[in-house]
Amino acid sequence: MKKAVEIKDLNFGYGETLNLKDVSFSIKKGDFVSIIGPNGSGKSTLLKNIASILRPKDGLIKIDNKDIENYNSKDLAKKMALVPQNTNIAYDFSVFDVVLMGRSPYLSRFQRERDIDYKKTKEALRLTDTLHLSERNINYISGGERQRVIVARALAQDTDILLLDEPTSHLDINHQIEILSLLKKLNKEKDMTIILVLHDLNLASRFSDKIVLVNEGTILAKGIPEEVITYKNLEKVYNLDMVISTNVYTASPYIIPLESKRIYEKKRKKVHVISGGGSGVEVVSKLDKKGFKVSMGVINRGDSDWDIGKKLSLNMIEEMPFNGITEESFKENIKEINNSDIVILTSVPYGNGNIKNLEAAYEALKINKEVYLIDKYNEYEKFDFVKGNATKILKEMKKNGLRVYNDIDKLINDLN
Repeated sequence: MKKAVEIKDLNFGYGETLNLKDVSFSIKKGDFVSIIGPNGSGKSTLLKNIASILRPKDGLIKIDNKDIENYNSKDLAKKMALVPQNTNIAYDFSVFDVVLMGRSPYLSRFQRERDIDYKKTKEALRLTDTLHLSERNINYISGGERQRVIVARALAQDTDILLLDEPTSHLDINHQIEILSLLKKLNKEKDMTIILVLHDLNLASRFSDKIVLVNEGTILAKGIPEEVITYKNLEKVYNLDMVISTNVYTASPYIIPLESKRIYEKKRKKVHVISGGGSGVEVVSKLDKKGFKVSMGVINRGDSDWDIGKKLSLNMIEEMPFNGITEESFKENIKEINNSDIVILTSVPYGNGNIKNLEAAYEALKINKEVYLIDKYNEYEKFDFVKGNATKILKEMKKNGLRVYNDIDKLINDLN
């Protein structure tokens, strides 16, 4: 498919410091692409380089397979329109006249506006729900209304590529969805390439075909939302504890922020949790929130404990649904235990399919690992469906240093 934008080995800096370093990626015609990243990461700087507002120190930017340096300003304005972050207008123009300015690339120096220019202007006003503001002074409307007017001006420019720098920043949630839905409609129906900087990760995930994650002036990740919106990527960039789920209505990744990891001291202990059937959800969530490095295993895919591990992007030793623990998985579990400081068992029924998990925990004690059992109701020994074998192993473990807790919070507090 034809490339709308191609960037290769781009470097840009104010003075000697590089704000963008070795940036390379391409955007296909008709893609809807969000550029995300923390404050100061270089998102807006990257967009301004694409828009030719800023000139790179070196590297290449192509628009429709043509070097951006080979466009004159008017021809480039027929290819790309920009909605800037700052929407302030210095003079007292009417809203209609501001949107009409989007038609200037199609007019010669002293040429008056034509019927087509007025038609495109009205259409852009209608699409952005600002037609009723046409006669109002641009400086006497709200910030959110002005934002939509500037989007209308860009639409009136009638380009194949639309660049937007935080277009939803001054809008209420209703108009955020309206603007992004409009952009998505233009993207689909008119094959318009949309490239925008967004702070809201959930909106980026919901509306984008592709996402580019920028951090400290470099591209950390790029691809479809599921490839970029991962716990590993976002924890590294935002230093935030979170759960990444799936939006049940849009099937897109959905981020639930929990707590900034800057507000507590990062713990270095590695904890391996052996659980199943939902018994590990609470302890795993709380350990992760407190900054412990957590792994899980052996766990069946689709189990509710597996689900929380997936959402938190934890390292897990997995088996297929309804499968017993294989010798290979058992060995992987032992390997993970060897790399951990602490092993935590939860109260689960033991049968022939999962008895190897209990045996793995016993092996942890034999190599002098700290092993804890969470037994909320003092009935762990009732969950023996292997003719007393699980009870026998458990009693031996207690003799060899297994510590039992009834309260998860007390256990985590003691670990701290």
